[in-house]
Parts: sequence; structure tokens; C-alpha cells
Amino acid sequence: MAGRRYAVLTTMAVAVAVASAGIGAARAAGSGAEPARFRLCAIDVDYPPYARIDGTGHLQYLLVQAARNLGLEVERRVAPRRRCVEELRAGVVDGMVGAYSAERAEYGVFPGVEGDVDERKALATPRYFLYRRKGGVAEWDGQRFARLGEGRLGVESGFVLIIERLRQAGVRYDDGAKTLELNLDKLVNGRLDGVIGMEAEADKLVAARYAGKIERAGKPFEQTPLYLMVSRQFHALYPRFTERYWQAQAEYLTTPDYRQYQLTHP
Repeated sequence: MAGRRYAVLTTMAVAVAVASAGIGAARAAGSGAEPARFRLCAIDVDYPPYARIDGTGHLQYLLVQAARNLGLEVERRVAPRRRCVEELRAGVVDGMVGAYSAERAEYGVFPGVEGDVDERKALATPRYFLYRRKGGVAEWDGQRFARLGEGRLGVESGFVLIIERLRQAGVRYDDGAKTLELNLDKLVNGRLDGVIGMEAEADKLVAARYAGKIERAGKPFEQTPLYLMVSRQFHALYPRFTERYWQAQAEYLTTPDYRQYQLTHP
């Protein structure tokens, strides 16, 4: 009986000690502590020029260089989008690149005041267009789709903001493909009536593989600023450092080194 009581008390003591250590670490962090590393989760699909599986994307380079200026090491992990989100939510990773949404703000922190994102800290603002078969008539006029009828549009899986826009427009869509190239193949083969694609990636693919078969149509469907969103756990521990890191990214965007990297890694 005495042994059991001793074991219980010992367990409680350990738990209290761990909790106290955690509180102490949090307080120390709140006073300006700095992390030694930043665990970045990268999606396991290329989104050129911004992100590539091999880590040479523009934004990946930017995040590493901005971190280096602060003495921070970036550890990059490649995983499916859904796993990156789950690990960010759990605090297993410290950040990932993405567009702002109210849903994402529930588990991630964006630069700016809660609910009011600071667009000056955006890493890039890619544009998305409707792509159709050459000679097609469907287009986006800036407010609605014209001459699409009951057609179906392709969008990459995980593009939650684009998917939500398509739902709001009352358009049928197919989000089963993981990459833009797969959707463009479906379009050429008549399995889709259009594709919503990121301009920088889509234009390059069309020129290289689908010249004379696919064309861009109408006005931009969406312009979406991208940010480094950090886990709530990381932000709670290092709020001041997180602000410094976001600021370092914004400053590095304008450097000659970054512009040169963009030119040499199109």
C-alpha cells in the first residue's frame, strides 16, 4: 500500500515538474528567447516557381536565407498537403506556406493582427486563370463564367480557396488530380471543359507540352497572397521571434540576391 502511494506521489511530482518546466520555457520565450531551428513542412508536389520537392523553389530559398540572417536553421520536411496541415495543427512542424483562410487561422498564425492579415508580409501573390482547349468559348469575365454551361472544371486537390470559389460560383468541378499537369492532360483528352491553374506554372506547361492545344481564357479568376503560417504552438513560445522572422522575409524579398535567384531559377 505504502509502495503504491509512493509511486502515485512520484508520478504526480514528475508531472508537476514537467509542467513547471514547460511554463518556465514559455515565460523565457515570451521574454525574447530564440529557437535554434524552424521545422518547415513542404508539399510533396512541385508548384513552380514558388516551391519544388527538391527545395529549390523561390519561396523555399527566401525562407532559408531570411532565417539564416537571424541565425535560424530551417529543417525542411516533405509530406502530402493533408499531413502537413495535421502536423502543423499538432505542433509537430512549425510552419508551412499557404494562403489565408478563416479555417487555417484556427490552427495557424498569419502575420498581422488576429483576423486582419498584413499583406505587406506576403511572400508572393500568384494569379489563377481558366485554361481551355484551343478555340474553346468558355471564359471567366471577372465575375462569372460565360459559355461554360454544364461543363466541369479541374482544380488540384487541396486548393481549398479555389474550390470554395468554384462552389460559390455554382460550377461543377473535379479535384481528384494532385498536379496541374494531370488536369491539363484530362482537358486535352476531353475529360474536363476547363482547368483553373496557377499562371506561372500553367503558362510554362502549356508552352512546353500543350502548345496549340490549350489556351488561357479571360481575366484572372483569383489572386491569392501566400504567407508563412506558423503553428500556434511555435507562436506561443516565440512570439517576438516570429514577428522578426516575418519581417526578415519581407525585407529579403527586395534584395538583389533574391531577384537574381528568381532569374536563375525560373
